Amino acid sequence: MINLRSLAASVIIGLVAAAFTMSAMAADSLSLRLNWKMKGEFTPFIVAKKKGYFSEQGLDVAVNEGTSATQALQTVASGQDHIAYVPSIQLIKAVNQGMPVKAIATVVKIDPMGFVSKARVKLTKPTDLEGRTVEISPASTFSQIWEAFARKHNIDVGKVKVVRANPAARFNLLLSDKVDILADIFVTNEYPVLEAKAGEKLNVLRVGDWGFRLLGYTLAANQDLIKNRPDVLKRFNTAAIKGFRFTMEHPDEAAALAAKEYPDALQEKTTKGQVAQLVDFLQRGEPKQLFVGDHEGWERTLGILSGSGVISDRKPVDAYYTNAFVPGSS
Repeated sequence: MINLRSLAASVIIGLVAAAFTMSAMAADSLSLRLNWKMKGEFTPFIVAKKKGYFSEQGLDVAVNEGTSATQALQTVASGQDHIAYVPSIQLIKAVNQGMPVKAIATVVKIDPMGFVSKARVKLTKPTDLEGRTVEISPASTFSQIWEAFARKHNIDVGKVKVVRANPAARFNLLLSDKVDILADIFVTNEYPVLEAKAGEKLNVLRVGDWGFRLLGYTLAANQDLIKNRPDVLKRFNTAAIKGFRFTMEHPDEAAALAAKEYPDALQEKTTKGQVAQLVDFLQRGEPKQLFVGDHEGWERTLGILSGSGVISDRKPVDAYYTNAFVPGSS
């Protein structure tokens, strides 16, 4: 005789299993391409993946390392990746060059470029560069705005000895006192690493505090994905915001999680320093709502880049970014 209770239980278990299977099959796969190798400032994406925030939104997201912002944007433009995490400057250049990409989130509202020096070298204002040996890598973003920055702050460039070094050699130049100041450091990434190597508190001067309030990191997507799969981008941003919010509220826990996930690339102590700097920058600038950009910020960035000669073309701001995929932005 059939045991109806057992049969019912079996049916329920089967339905639940089927539901889970269908859910897994229905998960949308996305490839996020970072602009560089794994570093602490990418922690929120690791959090979103490990905490299940992406899977909650029906997404299977691969967080992939990169070799440059330009390369990341190229892979998104060609459809090899879906989303790129890149600074606004490179995104703007890509749009001007005709790449079919656009920012779907304005993540960091003030670019974390900065200067650093050892404690013995005074560094409280731009004119402190005078009389100093200053490293500016020719490949750096700051190199492109250096002349405009010097003009704005009346820096006598004749009194600044500029050293053009390979990016890989910059740290040792400062640590060995061969230069006084590094002028192209990213505060959310390189500064904590350099301070740990120096074994002392370093002076830091943030470029954004001195009239060059460029937008920082953005999330950029291919125009085809924007047009054809808006639901996927909204779900991605929803999950990513949750990862950023957790990182801001629990920075040490987030850093420890990232370091555990990438032990070969991330040391927990340094990662905590990078996350602390990221959280600081996420709280700077406007609008305060995570991932929301505004015309003022984008216009300001375009104005700085145009005035510095970094770009020659300047499209309407709507060509560069949208808030349409940021939950609660309207």
